[in-house]
Amino acid sequence: MKKFTILLALPLLWSCANMDYDTSRGIDKEMTLFTDEISIPIAGIGPLSPKQLLGDVDLGSTLGNIFKEDENGYLVVEKEETIYSNPVLLLYMSSLDPSQPLDVNIVDFTGYPGASTESPANMGLSPALQEFSLYALNPLTDEIAVSGKVTLSAQAKDDSPAQILSSENFDRASVPAESNDGELLHTEIDGQSILDVCSLEDMALHLPASFLEKDPLGGFSSITLGYRYKAYLSLVKDFPMQIPIPINDLDLPLAQYRVKEVLLSTEVSNEIPLTLVLESVDVMVKGTDEEGNAKNVVCEDVSVTPGLTVASGSSASPVVSSLAISIKALEGTIPDIAGLQLNLSVKAPTGEGDKRLNMNQSICFNNIRAAVGGGITIRSL
Repeated sequence: MKKFTILLALPLLWSCANMDYDTSRGIDKEMTLFTDEISIPIAGIGPLSPKQLLGDVDLGSTLGNIFKEDENGYLVVEKEETIYSNPVLLLYMSSLDPSQPLDVNIVDFTGYPGASTESPANMGLSPALQEFSLYALNPLTDEIAVSGKVTLSAQAKDDSPAQILSSENFDRASVPAESNDGELLHTEIDGQSILDVCSLEDMALHLPASFLEKDPLGGFSSITLGYRYKAYLSLVKDFPMQIPIPINDLDLPLAQYRVKEVLLSTEVSNEIPLTLVLESVDVMVKGTDEEGNAKNVVCEDVSVTPGLTVASGSSASPVVSSLAISIKALEGTIPDIAGLQLNLSVKAPTGEGDKRLNMNQSICFNNIRAAVGGGITIRSL
């Protein structure tokens, strides 16, 4: 009975209140939600290749004028040079007895295959792997043979003697009939010593008997010796410029929620053999240019604490690193974020593994999320 009396009295008490009093005065119409943390999925970035990254700093065309990509996308310096070439007819005319095999001595030769590698070296790019091959073109319908000695060396520096990288003798190495690319020698050289000089000594051609009759062009074909050089490039010095990576169209509406701090996190998968260091982050907000056109501009009202070093990887073994970027409001709250620009320094890779730069290798920023700690504030209805 007492409970019923109290419930009956409540509306009577309310009816005695001053109805002119504004109940909204002094009442907080805001509320804070998710006081622990909320996490907002944003997007992913990439894959971004070295070709795209270099293009962002206007170096793509410059690099293309110095060296190139091979058929597999590797950044290389290549050179090919003819060592000896002579028409079959002239060789035949020098023979005392055309019905007998003929040995032809070739003048000693010195070439400089690595000369074109010096320009990339000045930019911090040096060979991770060098390949040298000596080849012969044999147009005859019968095999020929080649003898000689090939020495590959790096030029002397200061008072140091020349460094012998490879030296090989071969005796009557066979070149098959009608061969367009009879490889006599193939050498691979690891490390940063540039193969400057190739020297050929005591070279000789060994031609079969009646070889004029074995030329499909009746003597107008040529027997040729040459070499091919290929240097796969890697970065051995830190790159002098930062690489900007823009993250556009984020559209994080943080201003209406009065957020004071947000943590952006992601996982970075890197298969490029370069170490990347996040030096700074520009927070972009919507603004206008001098002509009043819409444009994202750098926000000066926030502080950013990046924390990332992305270890170098490779195509066969990408390396995954975690990234965390803390954005804090200097005064008030963080404005709406329209985008970010990550400014990365490029460092020479450390450790073992394949350091060859491939323009198809990539870096990806996966599962970017924004985490808000301490809650968000919204206005109540």
